[in-house]
Amino acid sequence: MATNPANRARGGSFLLELLYFAGWQLGVRDGAIPTIQATRAGVELEVSRAGLADAAGTIFARAMRSSRRRDRDEGE
Repeated sequence: MATNPANRARGGSFLLELLYFAGWQLGVRDGAIPTIQATRAGVELEVSRAGLADAAGTIFARAMRSSRRRDRDEGE
């Protein structure tokens, strides 16, 4: 079972926890510029931002957009 990387990243991030529980595989690289990678159902996302909160917000928004597009395509 995969561990929740959101718990390790500077005390965690609520948005990363939501993605994790929605089935996204997450990778968080902490450094001068944090990078978050997310993968689910053939969709791969990667975001680097000045802060973890900015990166988490961006990856969450992109993940939600990709999920809606996939759901729409499956419904046709």
